[in-house]
Amino acid sequence: MFKLMGAYTFNKKLFNHDGLKFIKLLGTGSKDGFSIIPDFTSYVMISVWESDVLRKKFTNKNKLFKEIINKSSKRVEIKIDPYNYVGSWNGINPFINKSSYKEGKIIVLTRARVRLNKLINFFISTSSAAKSINSKKGAEYYKGVGELPIIEQATISIWKSEQSMKDYAYSDKSHLKIIYKARKNNWYSEELFVRSNILSLKEFK
Repeated sequence: MFKLMGAYTFNKKLFNHDGLKFIKLLGTGSKDGFSIIPDFTSYVMISVWESDVLRKKFTNKNKLFKEIINKSSKRVEIKIDPYNYVGSWNGINPFINKSSYKEGKIIVLTRARVRLNKLINFFISTSSAAKSINSKKGAEYYKGVGELPIIEQATISIWKSEQSMKDYAYSDKSHLKIIYKARKNNWYSEELFVRSNILSLKEFK
């Protein structure tokens, strides 16, 4: 699987397809995702499409994607409807969308590029905050992911409701401390924050 992911990294033409507006293949960290040791059993693909018809055409016909699926023991597919988005990813925000919170579960994506001279301080500080989310009521899933270990960091979390996410984000002392440190120490050269309704969540084995 690691080799297949590398095939995309070094030859992005393999994923050229009509209607594909944005795509990222991300590795994950072991445990809660913030470990410096990679989790070679778990990977994430994030993509944005002009239409679901074109997405399905891609998943049914793209050779590399089909090979990745065939090598997987389990696949989880989540369709999202972004309704709150701030920042950019490599200079663009592909999640801009006219929507609003629909009630029910949401998925939150946060992404940041850490400045090289801030890496050690960032890693030490965020390791404790990452653990705090696991014990919070309302958090159903949490994983640290990224394009590059530590430098290109992202998190994906699923919450029972928007309010449960806000209760954590705005009241958890460890989380608030990290936000304060990030601003004070200017950790990030680029940031992105996206909240999305979950339209569907399917598991394939």
